[in-house]
Amino acid sequence: MILIAEAGDYSPTTKWSLRLAFFLAIYVVCASAISPQSFFHLTLVYAQKFAAGIPILFVAGACSAALIYGRGKPTRYAVDLVRARWRGCLLALLFFFASLTAFSTYKMAIPSVIPFYADNWLADLDEWLHGAAPWELTHKLDSNTWSIVVFNSYEVIWFFQWFGTMLFMSLWSDKIATIRYLWAAALTLSILGTILALALASVGPIYYYQFVGEDRFSGLRAAMDGLHYSHMVREPAAYLLTAYQSGRPDLGGGISAMPSMHVAFATLNAYLLSSLNLWLGILGWMFAALIMYGSVYTGWHYAVDGYVSIIVVSVIWWVTGRQPAQIETQFAIRQPIEG
Repeated sequence: MILIAEAGDYSPTTKWSLRLAFFLAIYVVCASAISPQSFFHLTLVYAQKFAAGIPILFVAGACSAALIYGRGKPTRYAVDLVRARWRGCLLALLFFFASLTAFSTYKMAIPSVIPFYADNWLADLDEWLHGAAPWELTHKLDSNTWSIVVFNSYEVIWFFQWFGTMLFMSLWSDKIATIRYLWAAALTLSILGTILALALASVGPIYYYQFVGEDRFSGLRAAMDGLHYSHMVREPAAYLLTAYQSGRPDLGGGISAMPSMHVAFATLNAYLLSSLNLWLGILGWMFAALIMYGSVYTGWHYAVDGYVSIIVVSVIWWVTGRQPAQIETQFAIRQPIEG
């Protein structure tokens, strides 16, 4: 007996890709409907940044892969890789571009839908859980040398890991793993970065005084001011506050503390790396722990912002992990079976 699927049927991986595209389309269309002007402006801004930055990352990624896997012929390997994967890479990067633009639009719209209200009880919850303000615990390790490690990891390296992982997935030959990661990333942005950010609207310790009106985190400001490299945090914080006050839809704009998207994507990438290799997984989780620490150390987040991100991303990774099993089962059924 031979079971052969109808020619018009899509493959299981294609079906899940189309479902992801449909999900993303809804996410993007809703963002454009909520704030058309901001969405259009951000589309232009991010398009310029992607046009400048993605080719550099793409070339760097292809060259790195060629040096690792080229086996004496890195140039030929790089050319073949680009020829074989450029369509999938383009689609994945379009996914990233569209979702990032929509996410930023939602983020900037938060205070117009729900005023920032959760900071006081989030700060109280932090202190109740830890027996003290978590920022005090993180700054027990204070030194200028340590701070430059934390600031660079949080403000610079994290962005390279985020963009670099997305680029890596767009070039990866494992379609099932790629679909799983893209689904997990889409759910992370929509559930954590949009729904929970709206439901738990907050600004974080770094803006507590400006929005709540209490000088609860003066000690944190003093600790940060005593560090030589604290401008790496002060300058982007001032940029976001100015953009918020002016109402401009600027690059990376929008203020939202709960949950932490830095911790969310560092956690997601740690899960991905763990699925690839034990040592990569260890490095991924060490980096995620450093980002969790840095989110409190810098004042961008309450500790509970990161805890919520870790819990929700863990659930998302588990749920999307059931999807590859379904795809593999469907794929096996579709193949010719003799008996």
